[in-house]
Amino acid sequence: MTTTKIALYAGATVVVAGGLILAIRMNPTSTKDGQGTIAAPVAMKQADQLDQRNPFTHIASIPAIVDPSTIRFEKLRTVELASKTKTTTDTQNCKDHQFRDPDGRNCQTVTVEERVKALEAMYSFNGPVIATGETIPGRQTFSVYFRPEELGVDGPVEKLKRDQAASFFQVSTSRPMVEQKVIDKLHSHFCEGNYVDGSFVRKDQKCQDDVQYITQTAPSPNLTVQVDLRHPATVASN
Repeated sequence: MTTTKIALYAGATVVVAGGLILAIRMNPTSTKDGQGTIAAPVAMKQADQLDQRNPFTHIASIPAIVDPSTIRFEKLRTVELASKTKTTTDTQNCKDHQFRDPDGRNCQTVTVEERVKALEAMYSFNGPVIATGETIPGRQTFSVYFRPEELGVDGPVEKLKRDQAASFFQVSTSRPMVEQKVIDKLHSHFCEGNYVDGSFVRKDQKCQDDVQYITQTAPSPNLTVQVDLRHPATVASN
C-alpha cells in the first residue's frame, strides 16, 4: 500500500454522530465502554460534573469519498447506553500534567451514573474510493440508536430476519456546506527556498513567512447519513 493510500485510509475513520451527540456503549456488568476503561475516581482533591446525555442518535457521519449506494443494513440488536455520566477532575493531577497533557485527559475520569436500553441499528459500507477503480478493501460500519418503544416489536429484535429488521428504517445522505479556515494566498507571503535532505532551507535566512487566513464555505469532508424510522403500520402493510 502506498503512502497516499495509507494517509487516505487514516482519514477514512467513521465518526458516528461524533460532533452531534455522544453515546457511550456500556456493558451492565463492566466498567468499560467501547473506547476504553472508565477509571474509578481517585481520592484526591476533585471536581465532579454530571452530564445528562441523549444517546438515541439517528445520524452518522462517514467520509464524503464513500459511495452512498454501498450503504447496507447489517443487524438490529438490544444494547445499553449511558444516559448520565459523571466526570471527575483531579485538580492536583491536572496541575502535575499541564505541560505533558495539555488537553487534560489524564486528569479526568468518567463513570456511568445511569443507563438505558436502546436498539442499535448497524450499517456497513464499502471502503472509500482512493483512485479510479480502487477502494480501500473491506467494509466499515456505523450505528444509530432508537428507543425500543419506537419500533413496537413484539419479542426480541435479534430474532428478526435481516430484511425484516431493515424494513423498519429508511436511509438518506447529504453533504452539508461548512465553514473552514484556509490560507489566503493572495495576501500571504512565503519565503523562497529549497528542500535539502527532506528539510526546507530558506534562501534568505532572515526571511519570515507571513501567513494570512480567510474563512470560506465549502462542502463538508463528510457525508451526513440520516436513518429515519418508518411507522410500523406502514411497514406491516408493505
